[in-house]
Formats: sequence, structure tokens, C-alpha cells
Amino acid sequence: MKKEFEEEISSFVNKKLGDEIKKILSSNKGAVVIDFNDIDSYSPEVGDYILHQPEEALEDIKFYVNEATTPYKQFDIEVRLKNLPKTAQLLIREIRSKHIGRILQVTGLIKLAASVKPVADSIDFECGSCGHIIKVEQKERTQKQPTLCPNCGKKGKFKIVGKKLIDTQRILLEEAPEDLEGGAQPEHIDVILNKDLVDPKFERNIIPGNKVMVTGIVSEHPIIYPSGKRSNTSDIFLAASYLEAVEQGYEDITVTKEEEIMIKELAKDKMIYNKFRNSIGPNIFGHDNIKDAIVLQMFGGVRKVSENNTSAIRGDIHLLLVGDPGTAKSSLLKYVGNVAPKARYVVGMGSSAAGLTATIIKDEATRSYILEAGALPLTNKGLLCVDEIDKMNKDDRVAMHEALEQQTISISKANIHATLTAQTSVIAAANPKLGRFNPFDVISNQIEMPPTLINRFDLIFILKDRPDKETDKLIAKRILEANKDIDKNKADIPVQIMKKYIAFAKQHVRPIMTTDAMKAIEDFYLKLRAQYLSEGEEVRPIPISARQLEAVVRLTEASAKLRLSEYAGIEDAKRAIDLMMSYLSEVGIDKNTGEMDIDRVITGIPSSQRGAILSIKSIIKSEIDILPPGTALPIANVYEIAEKAGISKDKVDEAISVLKKEGELFEPKYGYLKLL
Repeated sequence: MKKEFEEEISSFVNKKLGDEIKKILSSNKGAVVIDFNDIDSYSPEVGDYILHQPEEALEDIKFYVNEATTPYKQFDIEVRLKNLPKTAQLLIREIRSKHIGRILQVTGLIKLAASVKPVADSIDFECGSCGHIIKVEQKERTQKQPTLCPNCGKKGKFKIVGKKLIDTQRILLEEAPEDLEGGAQPEHIDVILNKDLVDPKFERNIIPGNKVMVTGIVSEHPIIYPSGKRSNTSDIFLAASYLEAVEQGYEDITVTKEEEIMIKELAKDKMIYNKFRNSIGPNIFGHDNIKDAIVLQMFGGVRKVSENNTSAIRGDIHLLLVGDPGTAKSSLLKYVGNVAPKARYVVGMGSSAAGLTATIIKDEATRSYILEAGALPLTNKGLLCVDEIDKMNKDDRVAMHEALEQQTISISKANIHATLTAQTSVIAAANPKLGRFNPFDVISNQIEMPPTLINRFDLIFILKDRPDKETDKLIAKRILEANKDIDKNKADIPVQIMKKYIAFAKQHVRPIMTTDAMKAIEDFYLKLRAQYLSEGEEVRPIPISARQLEAVVRLTEASAKLRLSEYAGIEDAKRAIDLMMSYLSEVGIDKNTGEMDIDRVITGIPSSQRGAILSIKSIIKSEIDILPPGTALPIANVYEIAEKAGISKDKVDEAISVLKKEGELFEPKYGYLKLL
């Protein structure tokens, strides 16, 4: 202990921490948390001592804190430090060897969290010759043993007779997306938590995907080769002194009073919707509907949670872009990823082994299984841009059903049962399998995604590359201008102002729908449904489902948010309805009948095809019933009966193919059918 700081530290503990220590004694907590600003204002010299020799300084403060609890016979109390000055707040990528031994404050996302393990803080060894007990502090990852007995001076084997164990957990901290510049890859650092920092009450903070602020002492340990030899190269890690969760997403952005006044003035502009639309990919010509939808997605709807937290209705909007090559899908996604404050751009299987959702990996250091979060939980309360979503792996495909609707990711593997939060808006792009989109085929047959997953998206847009003299001329002009001067086509609203505007809206505006807006949406839904009511046993197409109704509500609320309005009116409802109709008229029209049919998206089988399938199934069943038991039905018989009913041979083959896929029938030999 440094003698020159004894008096200041003792005085600070007695005068400033007295009430805090009493609270700890009454609540039986394991640590006292000190704000650096308090101790620095009380004694700047002690503040400097902490910054340059943190381990010794914190031990000195801990000594006096525990001395103050001596009359109460309190157990060992830890000292935690928070709110370091700006000079001690660094990005993970800025940490260097000169910082080893210093205390720093870093912020990042928890990439993975190992399970809590007991680690020896000190071990008592007994000398085999004289029985003397030697206490050895364990500061390194490998067990340290005495070489000589200090009592008798003999070498030999020492028997372990006691251990002091502490709970320890390792987490991997990754730089937050908003701290990255351009296309920089996020850096990582290991953080070691111990004692009260791994208390069960902290469990909700230490979840992969959560954003946390960590105060810790920079330490190093040599890399150990499989042979047991130590490398000259070291790994840097943070021995955490304090950890707290940080609010995520748009809430991170601070809006000043001056900026708030500017934002409110901008919201009064009658052309505000056009200005936002023109600010999305200004170098990309056209796609106005898609840009409108992207703008509304960035604002999002209102998340509703029941009083007892048993149910919730998501407010995040999901978009899917499907189309021909060269239609600027990736460019739009890239631009959105740069505009949104908390956003990630991933391709196909994601940016890591965890992919889009989460995975379990084996921690070689502890030989235990740990949870690694993927792109969706890491962008919780943000926006995820997924290019080539049709190329994702099968595990992600299954998990995304839950992630897009329930906004959670449940994982149960290797004795780990966890539920990660994924309140993330998703904008995804996919390419048709045959290169070009075929309007006559259902969307699920053209991209490697099941209909149930496709249906989770609120809006689906088809981007087609059709030659058109006027449009081609305008596209060519825009591309050539951008190549000559990339800043030629400027956004109506600069990116930084857009971020502030969206953040302010998401922080302060929770619009409520007016009676007129609700009536307009209800009329739209009922009118569309009433046009296609079933007649008798005929299979009629369903133009819209309740899921699309909820999407219209979210889009309506987002439209009101853009105006910073507390109420979503009829104009907002009409804007949402127009976007929904553009989606349904493009994706949900059965080209064979000309009718709107949401089953093309939900099930991948249009109602017209389902009607033919049911007719063919009925014919096959009737014919098999009159045959001797075990006899197969010739397909030629089915063709003949179907032709009399006005069903073509192609329709019969199509129906049989679907029934085989669904496991309704099989072909025991070529040209013959049997029911399962």
C-alpha cells in the first residue's frame, strides 16, 4: 500500500462510502460500486493512482472498505469501479501492449458467453517433509505449485490440502456496429468476470447479443501450444471490475435540443415522405414502392406487450426482395446497412459459424459448450440486411421461423437451453433459381425457402429487368452520372440527419390509430375477403389473411412515426394499404385465373391448383375403391376420367406430383398408383 494515499483513501471510504457500505451489509451484497468521478473530485491524486496502478489502488480501497465492516464481521467485499474518464474509454481495436496493467472502459456486444466455472484463487499446499502449509496465489491460467518449502527448504511433492474457489465466466466482447468505420471488421477481446459479476442476478445482462459497458484491467497471458510450450506471443484480455448493460439500437443516439428543433421543423414539411424516399439509394433509379417500404421499415411500428408479459405483437417490419440479377437489390441492402444506426449486412450463411441465429460451440479452454450468437440476436433492436437469404443453411432456416415472428431464438443443444431476444427488422434479398423470375410460378418454387418462412415477411417485392426505352435511358443516365461524380445524386436528407430523425421518432413517438384509420383498414380487409367467398364445395382463393392485416397496421404506425405524429390517421392507413396492394398484386395474383390468392405465398400451392389436386385425389380414391384389394390403379385410367371432367393431362401430372410429395400416394411401378 502506498503510504502517501492511505489518509485520502481512508477518509474517502469513511466519508463518502459509509451509506453505501451500510446498504451492502443490510442487503448482503458482495460488492460496493464506486463512481470514478466521485473519487477523482475528492482526491485527483488518488484518481491518477487508480488509472495508472489500478490493481494496487483497488486493493488499497478494498482494504479500507473491509476494515469498515470489521465490527459487523462481514465477509470479503469487492470494490467495483465505473464511469472512467474519456481518456480511459477506448475502442477494442485501440488496445495495445502499452495499456497492459491499466484500467480501461470498453463497450461492445457479447458475442459468446461461456458457462460459469469455479476457479482456484489460492491453493494451500502441505510439505511432505515437515507438514508446513504453503499458500500460493493463483494468478495464471495454469496451476502454480511451490518449488521449495520455506520452512525446511526441501524440494518434493506437495499435497493440496485446501482451495479458495471463486466463480468465473469468460465472455467474448465484439465491437458494436456503430463503432466501425466503413467496411472494417469488428475486433474482439476476452473478458473475465468473477465473484459477484457472475451472480445469478447478472444473468440477464450476460446474454449473447446484449450490448454492455465493461470496466476492467488489461492483462495478458502467453499462448500455450498443444505441446505445453509457451509462446512469446500473448493474448490480451480484460479482468473485469464492473459490467453494466447498455440500452441498444436507436436509443444509443443522443439528440441535442438544437437537433430536436431541426427535426420537428423537418417533420412539418409536406414533402417529407418524398424526401425520405429520395434519400434511400439516391444513385439507384426507380423502385419507389420499395424505397417507401424501406423508409417505413426503418421507423417501424409499435411493439405491444401485455401487462403480464405473456404475449406480444411485434412492431418490426420485414421485407423480402426477389428479382432478376442486376436490379440493385444488393446496393439497396448495402445502403440501408449504412443508414441504420445499428445494422449488419450479411450474405447467405452469415458472418460466422453462428450464421443468422445462434449455435453451440466447444470452448477449448474450459472444454465446455458455450452459446455463440449469430447476426439476428446481435442486431437486437436494430436492422439486419441479409443478401442471398435463399443460400442460408438448413439450421438457420428452421430457427428463422421463430425469429421473424416471435422475435426470439430458442436453442437446446449440448445441455444448453437458452432463449435469445431478436427484436430485429429484417430486409432480405434472394435470386430466383433459374436466374429470372417467372410470374406464372409460385415464389416458393423459385427460391430455396419454404412458403411458411416466406409468409413471415410483411411485404415482398419483385424486381424485374424489363427492357423499356424511356426507363433504360433514365437508368443509364443515373449510372453514368454516378460514375462521373459519385456525389452527383445527393440525398435530400443527409445520412447523419436521417439517423437522428429516425432515432428521435423511435425514442419518443408511439402513435395510436384513429377510429378513421381503423375503419379504413377494416373495410379494406373485409371488402377484399368478401370478393372471394366460397361457393358450395368449390375451393376459392383467399386474397388476404390476418397476417397481412397485422402488416398493414405496422406500416400505418410507421407512417405516423415518420411525421412524428401521436396519431395514425386515414392518410397513413391509405399509404399502408397501397403498399400492401402493390405486394399482393405482384406476388399474390394467380396468372391462370387472374384472381388474387394469398395461398401462392402462404402454402406455395394456388387455390386453382389445390382445387385440381382435390379433384384428382377424389378420382384416384374412387377408382381404387372399386378395384380388388391390393390392386394398383393405372394412371391412364385417371387421365381418361379427368379429361371427361375438363382437367388436362398436364394438370393431372402436376397434381400427382404434389400428392406424391405430400405422401398421399406412391407409384409401386411405372404407370400405376396406390394410396398410402
